[in-house]
Amino acid sequence: MRYFLGLDIDAKSKLAIEQWRNKALPHFVGSVPAANFHITLVFLGQVQAHQLEDLTARIDEIAKPKIDLHLDSLGYWSKPKILFLGATATSQGLIQLANQLGTAANGSGLNVRQGIYIPHLTLVRKVKDNPPNALISPSFRCQFSHMHLFESVSTKTGVRYPIRATWILNEGKN
Repeated sequence: MRYFLGLDIDAKSKLAIEQWRNKALPHFVGSVPAANFHITLVFLGQVQAHQLEDLTARIDEIAKPKIDLHLDSLGYWSKPKILFLGATATSQGLIQLANQLGTAANGSGLNVRQGIYIPHLTLVRKVKDNPPNALISPSFRCQFSHMHLFESVSTKTGVRYPIRATWILNEGKN
């Protein structure tokens, strides 16, 4: 089973982001459905049951601050061909949480690649060329009080991300 740790965007913000995308950007074939909007903290990949059990115990021991994130920039990564919403400023608490989760995953026997953490919300996949600038600048304030373990499930109608575990973010505000 394929998993990742992340932050779920609230329904109101998902709808607002989708409406902004529809107004500010051209139509893309690979647009991510609003229901799948999230911020990945750590992509875990294939996880065995014993690794998952060990990882959840390690996560329980990590300080998890509440997270505020202002998604205010549009970005494009050419190699994975992804158009995304990003943040011009990222709290140290969010970066530290992502790094600690990566360390916990590696300690559980998962081979998680760690580098510079860049929080982002994928808007469109398989974008062939650098897209035009948005007609309207993005500005979405997201507050997170929970972190989740998501499973990536492929279906005939596309991928879904059901939540399999949840942790409260409550160790102060960052």
